[in-house]
Amino acid sequence: MVLRGETGGTGQSTLTCSYLKSLDIPRIENENVIGNLVWQSEKVFQSAKSAYSEAESYLLECLGMTDFAANPDAYNIKTLKESFLETGRFDSEYYLPKYEDYIELVHSYPNGYDLIGNVCDIKDNNYTPANGIQYKYIELANIGKSGEITDCNELTGEQLPTRARRIVHKGDVIVSSIEGSLDSCALVTDEYDGALCSTGFYVLKSHQHNPETLLTLFKSLPIQNLMKKGCSGTILTAIGKSEFEKIPVPLIRKEVQEEIAKHVQKSIELRMEAVQLLENAKLTVETIIENGGGNLLIYNRLQANAFEEWNHAVWLLFTEIGITSDIDVKTSIVSTYKKLSNSFLKSGRLDAEYYQPKYDHLFSELKRFKTKTIRQIATLSKSIEPGSDAYCEKGIPFIRVADLSKFGLSEPAVYLDKLEFKDTIRPKKDTILLSKDGSVGIAYKVEEPIDVITSGAIIHLNITDKEVLPDYLTLILNSFVVKLQAERDAGGSIIQHWKPSEIEDVIIPILPTSEQVTISKMLQQSFSLRKETKSLLQEAIQIVETTIEKN
Repeated sequence: MVLRGETGGTGQSTLTCSYLKSLDIPRIENENVIGNLVWQSEKVFQSAKSAYSEAESYLLECLGMTDFAANPDAYNIKTLKESFLETGRFDSEYYLPKYEDYIELVHSYPNGYDLIGNVCDIKDNNYTPANGIQYKYIELANIGKSGEITDCNELTGEQLPTRARRIVHKGDVIVSSIEGSLDSCALVTDEYDGALCSTGFYVLKSHQHNPETLLTLFKSLPIQNLMKKGCSGTILTAIGKSEFEKIPVPLIRKEVQEEIAKHVQKSIELRMEAVQLLENAKLTVETIIENGGGNLLIYNRLQANAFEEWNHAVWLLFTEIGITSDIDVKTSIVSTYKKLSNSFLKSGRLDAEYYQPKYDHLFSELKRFKTKTIRQIATLSKSIEPGSDAYCEKGIPFIRVADLSKFGLSEPAVYLDKLEFKDTIRPKKDTILLSKDGSVGIAYKVEEPIDVITSGAIIHLNITDKEVLPDYLTLILNSFVVKLQAERDAGGSIIQHWKPSEIEDVIIPILPTSEQVTISKMLQQSFSLRKETKSLLQEAIQIVETTIEKN
C-alpha cells in the first residue's frame, strides 16, 4: 500500500492531517486474525527486548558492576552581564571555572600572548580537485597521537568526498575543529606537501611560531581546553572560525621554540625510520627469523624513542608557560588530581576529561578479572569511504552508522556499483561490526555472510582467540564497560571519532567459558524472538495486502 503525500513549499512530500483524514480505509473480513498476529508480534518483540535486557543484567551481575554509577557535574555562577551580554553564549559548559584558569595561565606568560587570529594565517579557501588527477587525502583517522600524519587515502578528483577541499603544504599545521577530535593536530611534512585534507581541519601557518611549536601549543592542555570551550552546535559540535580566532596563545620565546623544534623533528625522523624498518621486516620475513626478531625489537625501541622525544618537546612548552611537574589535572565532573608523571608521561594525554575518576574506578573494577585487549582477541579491518558521488539507487547495499544497531542492520538508503566495488571486504559469519565515528561503540554480530559494504566508519572485528565467544564479545562491546573506554578515548561530544589504534587497546574482561555460553544462549534467544516478531508482522501485512487486491 503506497501513500503519496502532498508537496509543501520546499518541494518535499509530507503527509498532512487533512490528507490522512480523507483516505479511504478498506473493511477486511478477517480483521481479528490480523489483530492477533500484530498482538503476537508485539508480545514476542517485548519478550525479545526482555531477553536482551536479561543478558545485559546477567553480564553486569557476573562482573559485579550492577550498581556502577558516574559522578555529578560541577558548576559555576555567572550574572547575565558576565555571561550572555558579554559573550552571546548561554550554555553552562562555556563558563566552567577551569576555562578561566586556562585563560589566566596564558595571560600570565611573561613573554606575552596574542590571539590565534593575529598569530596565524588560517587557510580556509576551498580547493576544487580535478577529475582524473590522483590526490593524497588526509582525514581525522589519519592523525596520530603525537602530531604525525600516519597514513592517507589516495583517490582521484572524482572519487574524493565533497569535504576534501583544503590543500596543505609542508610546514602547515592542521587542527581538527570537531569536538571529540580536537587533539587531532598534525604537522605537514614533505611526504604530504600538496595533499588535501577535510574541511573539518583548520590549516594554519604562523608568523610568530615555528610549525613545531605551533603544533605543541595546539596539543597542549590550555589550548585544547579553550578550543573545547569555544565549541558549539547541536548535531555537529565544533569550534567556529570566530571563536577559534579569539583563543589566546602565549608568544613563546625564540630560543625555546628552537629547542622544541629539535625534539619534534627528531621524533618525526625516528618514527619514519621505525615505519620503514617495519615495512622492510614485512617484506623480508626470513631476515626476521634469522635475526631472532631483531628488527621488530629495533622498531619498538625507535617508536619508544620517538614518543619520548615528542613528550620532551611538549614538556619544554609546559615548563615555559608555567605548567610544573605538580600540575593538577582537573575534570569538569569531579575534581581529581594527577601529577604529570602519572598522566602525560605515561599516556601522552593531558586533556582533563581523560582522567575523570569514573575511568579509574572502571579499570580498578576490571582488575578483578582476567582481561585481554581487543588486539589480543580479534583482527580489525576497515572498509571504504567512497563519497556521495558513488551512491546509486540499486546495487550492493551500503551500510552506514545510521543503518547499524546492536540488534541488526536496517535497509540502507544508498547502494554502490557491484562491479566497481566487487573486491571490497564483506562481513563474514561471526564478524562483529563496530561503529567508530559518530555514534561510537555500536556492535552487531553478523549471523551469516552478507553481501553488503560498510562505510569506513564501521570496523570489522574477526575473532582469533578461541577463549572468547562472538556473542559474549558483542555484548561486552555494547555494555558500559566498553562505552566508558570509548568515551574516554574519543571524547564526550555528539560527533565522536574513535581511532582503530584506541579500539585495539580496549580492555575486555574474560569470564569463564560456562558463563560466556549462558550469555550467548540468552542473546541467541533474544534474536530468535526478534525474527519471530518480524515474521508475524510480515504475515499480517501480507494478509492485508492480499485482501485489498481481492476486493
